[in-house]
Amino acid sequence: MTSTTTGRTAFAAHHRHDHAVITGLVLVIWLAILTGFGIDIVKQARAGSLDYPLVVHLHVLTFGAWLVLLLTQVVLVRTRRVALHRRLGMAVLLLVPLMLILGTATAIVHGAAPYMPDRWLSYMSVEFANVLGCVVLLTAGFLKRGDASAHKRLMLMGTIAVTEPGFTRIWGLTLWARLGEGYLPFYVSVYIGTLALVIAVGAYDLVTRRRLHPAYIAAALWIFANEAMATWLFYQPFWLGWMKALTGHGTEDRGAS
Repeated sequence: MTSTTTGRTAFAAHHRHDHAVITGLVLVIWLAILTGFGIDIVKQARAGSLDYPLVVHLHVLTFGAWLVLLLTQVVLVRTRRVALHRRLGMAVLLLVPLMLILGTATAIVHGAAPYMPDRWLSYMSVEFANVLGCVVLLTAGFLKRGDASAHKRLMLMGTIAVTEPGFTRIWGLTLWARLGEGYLPFYVSVYIGTLALVIAVGAYDLVTRRRLHPAYIAAALWIFANEAMATWLFYQPFWLGWMKALTGHGTEDRGAS
């Protein structure tokens, strides 16, 4: 038998390919983050501007710790060390609040940099949406830890929700330049990577279970709603005004590039 079905949800909670596919998705997330930020660090080094504020270092440590924990948890389940998996999972109670605080603070500190173009102040809608989407899903995943099928999908989708910075640093500006302005071009340029991962999770369930898990559906809708809101806010003048006020830039126009 290759799968088992929970009576409560009538959803096959386990499939013989689950460990391999989930591990593969987590490694893709790692690759996107390391590649994207690696490219960014190289650019910053060439420009001689690697002097980051303390909050940025704390942000990197916290989100990096989550990625390490996620990969560790996947390995522990794969090697059947479930008890240790559950004990380590309690670290979410510390990491998730820190991710919320430091993710938001980093966006604000970055926006407060001198001579920040209006376009990048507006882009704070994406940064805030990333944090909100991630934190809500990880919290839901922790609360659903007694339901293995829902738990692993929510934890995976919560991590996918915050992969945008890695993907955007790889190809975002190139896509944006080619596709031009507008809601759809913006969405594709910024979110095509996360969209592909969300679709991949659903496609796997459809292939192996012939249905989508309710937790996946809810998480996907939540991610898409956050991304749509961030896309809409990016083009709203009132949002730019709020972000100028939040970051101490006043209302002067510094250009859109």
